[in-house]
Amino acid sequence: MCVSEEFGPRFFGCLLNLWLLPLVCGVGLILNIGCLIVFFSTRGHPLVPALIFLSFCDCLQLFFSFLVLFLPALHDFSQSTPYSTLGQLAYLSTGLLSPLLLAFNCASIWTICFISIQRHRAILRPLSSISSPSKPFKPLLFISAMALSFNGCKWAEFRWFWSHDPTNSSDYQYILAHEPSDLAKNENYHRVLDNLLYPLLVYLVPLLLLSVLNFRILTNISNRRVSFDHKSRFAQERRSVTLLISIVTMFFLCHTGGLAYRFVDQEKYNNSELFVLLKDIINLLFNVYSFTNPLLYFVFTRQFRDLRTMWNSHFASPASRSESYAITGAKPGSSKAQRHLSMPSLYRTPCVSGKLLP
Repeated sequence: MCVSEEFGPRFFGCLLNLWLLPLVCGVGLILNIGCLIVFFSTRGHPLVPALIFLSFCDCLQLFFSFLVLFLPALHDFSQSTPYSTLGQLAYLSTGLLSPLLLAFNCASIWTICFISIQRHRAILRPLSSISSPSKPFKPLLFISAMALSFNGCKWAEFRWFWSHDPTNSSDYQYILAHEPSDLAKNENYHRVLDNLLYPLLVYLVPLLLLSVLNFRILTNISNRRVSFDHKSRFAQERRSVTLLISIVTMFFLCHTGGLAYRFVDQEKYNNSELFVLLKDIINLLFNVYSFTNPLLYFVFTRQFRDLRTMWNSHFASPASRSESYAITGAKPGSSKAQRHLSMPSLYRTPCVSGKLLP
């Protein structure tokens, strides 16, 4: 299919979307499912519930990326009509699933922030974390609800309608299509949501929060004078903080392009094939982050052995066990392709005129 494309940005976009993107999503999905299996069989580490939630978000992000990015790209490069079955699937996947894709992205970074806050509290204020919460997934469910609420307005950016194929005389040849709604064309809406709230809540504030908290944790651990019996315990703490920092670093390396894209004049560059290729690269990096997370889990937990260690076994006396539970927070024993959607959209979709909506 890519052979028919001229050598240039569109040719590389075809290779990226139809070959590399499915490979990243498929392998990443397998790796995250493997992490979920390990995490569900390991309950002693206080990071495990949040890591389960992170892997679950990554799985759904990779799955929805395949539907939202691959199917419209396949429709685009196969040059199918918008009234084909593939065209209908492209409309449904982009219009219904793209807000969910953004929501799981938000839930992932906010969960990392939650983990860092919990670790900071447990290490710097151990007496406040003697007992772990009885429902560790409750705050994670709240994060998911907030992420869905924050991105729910994206569904309002579509105006759905039934479109009849003008080349077909049959009265039954209709597809359910969509186009940008009045809200999607509102400049004030995009200025507030895409240029202010989204960069602040999903990028800048989390970056500042994570940098400060993890720096304080590392500083506290480095300055503590501990006995020989406790050194392995603090080595685990260092690795857990390094894991968090690595995840955050990969997130911002892979998502900085998406942040910059929101401040670009879409109408000026949307017809450029090179600009379309850059959006494809941004979408790929978006999924590389979820692909690399399981590898980071594997490396920085000593092949998951840290998660299998019951930390109370490192301490001999009841007093030192109390300190251990306080620090860990655990209880004892527990065509020129143009993209559709709103102005900052990165996704493809067909339109009834045979071109992709801006």
